Order: sequence, then structure tokens, then C-alpha cells
Amino acid sequence: MVPQRILIDGEEFVDDGRTGAYASFYRRLRKGHTTSTSTPAPGEYLDAFRRCDSDAIVCLTIPAIWSGMFDAATLAASMLAGEEGRRRVTVLDTGTAAGGLGLVARLAADLSAAGRTSDEVLSAVQRACGEVRTYGALSTLTYVARSGRVPALIAGISNSLHVRPVFRLFGGETGRVALTRTTSGAVSALQRAAVEHLNGHPQWLLVFHADAEADAATLRDGLASATTVARSETVPLSPIAGAHTGPGTIGFAALPLRGSTIQG
Repeated sequence: MVPQRILIDGEEFVDDGRTGAYASFYRRLRKGHTTSTSTPAPGEYLDAFRRCDSDAIVCLTIPAIWSGMFDAATLAASMLAGEEGRRRVTVLDTGTAAGGLGLVARLAADLSAAGRTSDEVLSAVQRACGEVRTYGALSTLTYVARSGRVPALIAGISNSLHVRPVFRLFGGETGRVALTRTTSGAVSALQRAAVEHLNGHPQWLLVFHADAEADAATLRDGLASATTVARSETVPLSPIAGAHTGPGTIGFAALPLRGSTIQG
């Protein structure tokens, strides 16, 4: 893990995977505190690679078009290869983020723990990157507008109309699924997306939320009745993603499980 750093009103918040501080982070966002994020430096990736004594490392990043993480990790991998005289790090642009990235990382960890070879792990992860789908509903467009993902004018119009946009992320591209006005409407739209877009395979689901645990539970129960769920968990959305989506976000990622995939 390479820590992702966030500034909230100029004070550093280090997202190191511990969930205890997430709720307080989102409370501060709700009160109007401002945030900014920064990409880990190549040296931080290099330090992480050095600490790992495995013969092969698969490093997963969000899409390169969104962040400098992929380029920083790739440079660090080359630096390590120069030091060691061999290349043992493969940096993979997963084409996904948030819950989708979480599912791909879980798959990679499960396969590694099961003793699969590096080639087998990499092949399965690459396939998963092409199949994983992520859907979410924002409470507001304010935060994603600040990140430059949508024009601020559109965010202002949507917020003034109290619209909750429902989006999808698949194959490195985002798109709008629906526009709703209520949380229940957003949950219904996400359930419809599951019915319409997920194939007949049993699904590995990862439901996520940004300080909206009750809404996520409602979504989880609805998805259980809308699709075939083989494996499921609910997690709080990390602030490194929540800083851009904003509090109140709910959603899910889905990965079809096949015979060769760890089903746990």
C-alpha cells in the first residue's frame, strides 16, 4: 500500500486504509471544509516496492487519464529494475476506481494467497479489469465539479434542482445512467442498472458508501434480490475517492465470478 495524501483546509489527512477517521473526514466536508489531493511521488512507490521481497509484484492504479499514479509507479518500477538488474514489478492501469479497484485488488490478493503463479494472477487481474463494472449515485455534483470532471455550471444547475446523478464506470469511461431526486430513487436506479447490465454469472459485489451506511444497507439488500450474488461486502468509501465524489455517495462494483476465480 502506498499512502494517498489529502489536504483538508491545509491540514494533511493521510489515507492509509484505516477506516476509523473516515466519518470525521466526511463530517468536515459536509460543513464546507475544502480538500485537495496529491499523487504519491515515484520515491514513495519505490520505497514500497523495495519493502516487498516477492519475486513478482503487480501494482494496481486508477486510470492514467485521471491521475499521475500510473506514471509515478511505472517510473519507480523502472528505477527498481535498474537497481536490481531484473524487472519484477508490473504496473497495471485497471481502468476503474473506488469499488471497482477494490474488487480487482481483492481478487489479486486472493489468487496470490492461493499460491497462483505471477502469470496466472496477472492474467486473471487483466481479465477482471475488463469485466468489472462500477455504479454510483452522488448526493451532489459540487465535489466532482471541483475535481474538473464536469463543468461547474452543470453542477450548479443540478444542485439547484436537487438532482442526484447516477453514473457508471466501465472500461475506463464514465457515463450517466439516470437522474433522480431522492435517495430511494437513486437506489432504484442502481438496482435497475444491475438487472440490465450484469450478465447471468454469479456476481462478486462490493457495496460502498461515503458516510451513508444506512443507504448502503438498503442498496445491498436490493441488489441481493435483483441479481445473483455469490459474494458480497459493504465498505466505507476511502476519502481519497470520497474527496471527489462527496459525502452521501453510494454505489457498488460487480465482478462476474467464474470457475477459475477465487470465490471465498
